[in-house]
Amino acid sequence: MMSLVVRQVTRLTAAELGHVLGPIEASMKALREGVASELDWSMLASAVEIAIAVEDKGVVRGMRGHLEAAERALQGIKLRAMATGEWAPTALYYQELDDVKAAVELHRFQLEQLSSAEATKALDLATGRVRAAGGRVIERDRSAA
Repeated sequence: MMSLVVRQVTRLTAAELGHVLGPIEASMKALREGVASELDWSMLASAVEIAIAVEDKGVVRGMRGHLEAAERALQGIKLRAMATGEWAPTALYYQELDDVKAAVELHRFQLEQLSSAEATKALDLATGRVRAAGGRVIERDRSAA
């Protein structure tokens, strides 16, 4: 019981951060290079939604404007990528690249500040919001969050 309590109140370890951030950073690289798949886009959109949920939980605040700019950028990217009805990688505008890159960096900072329990609560909030909006949730191993 005590180890569960300690686990919930301690910050994420470097390994846990790597588990969460590795795929996000790989997706950012693909997006930056103009070869992003729809799954890469989804990974980044999910990271932004989770970052907004962290903001809303009040643990790490003051980033909303940057996160919402990234959210808008990702929507624009998706519109272009799906213009034919099927996903096709698309080049980015400089502002989109800056906005999404900033959101990934801010999300990294957020995760470095969170306890395991706080990370899990933010993930649950973001997942609920996506489902409530009719979005699709792709489940990943939650052992790190």
